[in-house]
Amino acid sequence: MAIFLRKGSLWILSMTLVASLSAVAAQAEDEPPPTLAPGRVGLSDDVMRPVDPTAPQNQPASGESADVGELRLALREAVVLALKNNLDITIAGYNPKINAEGITIAKSVFDPAFSITLDANRTVSPTATHLAGATVNTTENRDVNSSIVQRLPFGANYTLSMTNNRLKTNSSFASINPSYKTFLNLSITQDLLRNFGMDVNTAPIKIARNNQTISVTQFRQQANQVITNVHAAYWNLVFAIENLEVQRRSLRLARELEDLNTARVRAGVAAPVEVTQAEAQAAAQVQNVILAEKAIKDAEDQLTLIINFPDGERIWARTIIPTDAPPFDVVQANTDASIQEALQKRPDYAAAKLTLQNSDLNLRVARNQLLPSLQLQGNVGLNGLNGSAGGDLDRMTSGDFTQWSAALVLTYPLGNRSARSAFIQSRLSHDQAETSLLNLKRQIITQVREAVRRIETDVRRVEATRAARVLAEEQLRIEQKRLEAGVTTTFNVLSFQRDLATAQAAEIQAITTYNQDLANLELQKGTILEANHLEL
Repeated sequence: MAIFLRKGSLWILSMTLVASLSAVAAQAEDEPPPTLAPGRVGLSDDVMRPVDPTAPQNQPASGESADVGELRLALREAVVLALKNNLDITIAGYNPKINAEGITIAKSVFDPAFSITLDANRTVSPTATHLAGATVNTTENRDVNSSIVQRLPFGANYTLSMTNNRLKTNSSFASINPSYKTFLNLSITQDLLRNFGMDVNTAPIKIARNNQTISVTQFRQQANQVITNVHAAYWNLVFAIENLEVQRRSLRLARELEDLNTARVRAGVAAPVEVTQAEAQAAAQVQNVILAEKAIKDAEDQLTLIINFPDGERIWARTIIPTDAPPFDVVQANTDASIQEALQKRPDYAAAKLTLQNSDLNLRVARNQLLPSLQLQGNVGLNGLNGSAGGDLDRMTSGDFTQWSAALVLTYPLGNRSARSAFIQSRLSHDQAETSLLNLKRQIITQVREAVRRIETDVRRVEATRAARVLAEEQLRIEQKRLEAGVTTTFNVLSFQRDLATAQAAEIQAITTYNQDLANLELQKGTILEANHLEL
């Protein structure tokens, strides 16, 4: 038992040396991840409150009652539901977790490997000479061998091994029988040119970290796009509902005019053709109402598809009632400031910069592989031999029986075509990534400038359509008075009615487009999550 305890103590001492080397490797691996990577992926707790799509999301005002089958939905609630339920978001959410495991895989090349071998063999063989010490030679071997092998981040590989052998033979010339041998050996190989240094050996870890961060930015980009789609679909539904009201009001005006002309014909102050013209306008307006009703259902389906309500098939039978009206708050967008913000916060631009970093790391590794292999190899060890178990350990630890060796090994492939071609590939890929980043930057500048111009145009458009609607209302009022006085025709009144319906629809469309374009500007700047008070 004492023998095993002493051998165990020696092995523990060796393991302490291994632990020190492993700590160096771990310290090299555990670099902080890029600051762009968030601490977690998902919606913040304050936003991700449960939302039941089967219950009214906003209680109706006093005296009102929600119709059965209606789903009252605010814009923010639609955005939160889409981020929770949208399948594209769910799919993109897996990538950061998948790539996080890639970091561990890249680090695993520096993990130590432990092995132990138990071996026993017996050989009985005839001998051809008396010098063998016996006419039939019998030998028995028992081996217990263990080792630890590890690669280190600065370009070294070490092997710490311990070998224990027991040999028994029937040879009369064996002075120690049975004999016990113990060897403790440490071998280190250090690369001095190719594969030397922390930068080269830890490049795969840095690339894996960048890839994980890229997947986070792609997840954020997907979330940004879904939020923008929700805004567009929500305001399209609002416009469709408001447009239906415009068409219904126009139909009521046409029918009122039809009733007025019928009374005028009976009074003998108008020709029957006046009634026919009003009836034709009313019939045409019925068609507009039907088309407007269809547009609402189409817009509902688009919003339902983006949100992906968990109710499944039942949700398609429900009527979505938007509770938010499109506001018209004039926003002064600064083009230069918006461009700078986009270059700082656009997820796709951040991903492109990380891709360039990866190509730069690959280029450094490929350049290093052009160097010849020059290895410094070293070996130190202790050994002991004795005729009793444990005696071999005493002789080994005495330090009287040692061995060491050192060598320099130079290897260079003639031509080195593989490394040269790999370097050229890496250099071209780096130039390609650099050009792609520049191209994306120009695209972002163009997209932001166009988005800002949209906002400026929308503001003027809303003001123009609002003025046109006011004038159309006044013109129709005057023309109706003239018709009652008998100084104009039904044709003129119908024309002004159509103009009013067109002006009202144009104003609503301008306001909803303005709100959609505000969301688009935030998307181009990469700030739509902040604008909606959401966090990933």
